[in-house]
Amino acid sequence: MSFAAYELAVNQDVQERLREEVYATFEECGGKLTYESLLKMKYMDMVVSEAMRKWPNAVATDRVCTKPYTIEATSPEEKPVHLEVGATVFIPVFGIHRCPKLYPDPDRFDPERFSDENKANINPYTYMPFGVGPRNCIGSRFALLETKIVFFFILQHFQIVPVEKTQIPLKISRKSFPLAAANEFWLGLKRIKN
Repeated sequence: MSFAAYELAVNQDVQERLREEVYATFEECGGKLTYESLLKMKYMDMVVSEAMRKWPNAVATDRVCTKPYTIEATSPEEKPVHLEVGATVFIPVFGIHRCPKLYPDPDRFDPERFSDENKANINPYTYMPFGVGPRNCIGSRFALLETKIVFFFILQHFQIVPVEKTQIPLKISRKSFPLAAANEFWLGLKRIKN
């Protein structure tokens, strides 16, 4: 949520478009947010998905090899990698999510990557903020719901803005294994007069 709030603060156009969807949804549900109305919010889903692509919950995940496998060399200077049963394989989620071959201009915050037209082009094994397969995060749906609800109510009443202490561009802490801001998150909330 902190990384998403940062992205909304430094991408005011995205924040304003999301706020318009929040207001429209609030009107449609008669002032009482429902589970169904929250799930219909396409732009909210796009923004949260892009925040998790750019700033995944886990920088890496691991799996245990269950059958022998060889990763073939793709260039003359490489050697094939042979994986044996029982070997632990680390999957660099952060690196995959930032690969320019998979996500052009990967450092740019672009919710349009997850529009209905574009998300079909994303290989599911290159987008894994909660892991993939039978060992993915059991709480992913709850976490997504919680995040969307928090931003729904914040954006209804406030504009998230950078403040003097906001670090732009954001630098990642080298002292923490989970992703964290080097100088913490400093953002402001500016009340919106409705």
